[in-house]
Amino acid sequence: MITTSPVRKAIPSDEPELMDMCRKLHQENGLFSFSECKVQAVLQSAWNGSGGIIGVIGAPGKIEGSICLTINDYFYTDEFNLGELWNFVLPEYRKSTNAKELINFAIRCSDEIGIPLIIGVISNERTAAKVGLYRRKLGDPKGAFFVHQPARVGQNAA
Repeated sequence: MITTSPVRKAIPSDEPELMDMCRKLHQENGLFSFSECKVQAVLQSAWNGSGGIIGVIGAPGKIEGSICLTINDYFYTDEFNLGELWNFVLPEYRKSTNAKELINFAIRCSDEIGIPLIIGVISNERTAAKVGLYRRKLGDPKGAFFVHQPARVGQNAA
């Protein structure tokens, strides 16, 4: 049985909407400051063929969610991997299958390119539920991330 995916490759005209989505993603889960220039460079890597791909759900002007993947390598190897930068669904569409469809898109990209997919969860909200979704789609994790944020000069440690 052949099924079609609701995920399409992002196009340059999606950039303003994706920038807005990235701002919302940062408000929800950002660990560091937001750089408009860096985010634009990542988006543009998807249209200029320099190692990025963005999948979106929704027609132009009505994007419900997106996933951004980049081709990377680790410091100790010459082998490449497909790394997820984000998988984000706007709050009003979270009771849909959009997050699952975006993960499926990432898996298909990995299979088509023929390199491993490295994907994970960095979240400030509903982390356990998100980890459960990824575990159901991809199996047990191969590690974990932890974040220590030192107090900044002029701030008191919590």
